[in-house]
Amino acid sequence: MHRRLLPALALTAGLIAAAPAGAQIVQPPVFIDTVSLSLEAEDWVKTETARVSLIVDAAGNGAEASQLRPELLKAATAVADKAEWRILRLDRRQDEAGLDRWQAELEARLPEAQLAGLADRAKKVSRPGLQVRIGGVAFDPTLAETEAVRSRLREELYGKVTAELARLAKVFPDRQFRVAGIDFSEEPMPKLMSSRMAMAPARGMEAADMLEEGVQEKLHLTARVTLGAFAVPPDLAPPKQP
Repeated sequence: MHRRLLPALALTAGLIAAAPAGAQIVQPPVFIDTVSLSLEAEDWVKTETARVSLIVDAAGNGAEASQLRPELLKAATAVADKAEWRILRLDRRQDEAGLDRWQAELEARLPEAQLAGLADRAKKVSRPGLQVRIGGVAFDPTLAETEAVRSRLREELYGKVTAELARLAKVFPDRQFRVAGIDFSEEPMPKLMSSRMAMAPARGMEAADMLEEGVQEKLHLTARVTLGAFAVPPDLAPPKQP
């Protein structure tokens, strides 16, 4: 085994001998001076729509799921005709008499104008063999609404970082500080208003009566920033101003 290593060792020695005498390994510059700080920003995420779920109990009578879907969507459209309803689940079981029973859950986002009278419209749509009820109303912002506010908050924090760099340039004019890293974190805010409104149908309250120009949720964003300056050799350091 030692004999097999000899050619490799000889080749390595040859490469080292062939390297120029003045060759040096250049190390990447490193930050020698760093400033760490935390910056914060917050804003309100406003939503004008509510996430509404419908629970539909239907007697199957041997029907398949594909045959029930049109009936379910028709009933949901009668409750709110301008919403885009989606069937989240469709469960099938048999009761004690051996009859097929179906339970479906549908969901849609409804604007403020369609929130009044949801429970009454669900009762009117119900008929023997098809019972419709409101499963819940959640006033949670959509992903697009939340991301729009996150983008604004990041832009605000970037502006604060730029201002901090300008202050460092005044205090340390011979150093060139730059951004070494930014770590964003989001603090969850309690959803007291959303939870209260989600219980409104169970208490017999109209959700629309509780709305005042939409529901808002606070978003708090924190940026942990590191600003750094590269090490400058003495012979390359700029001359000090008199």
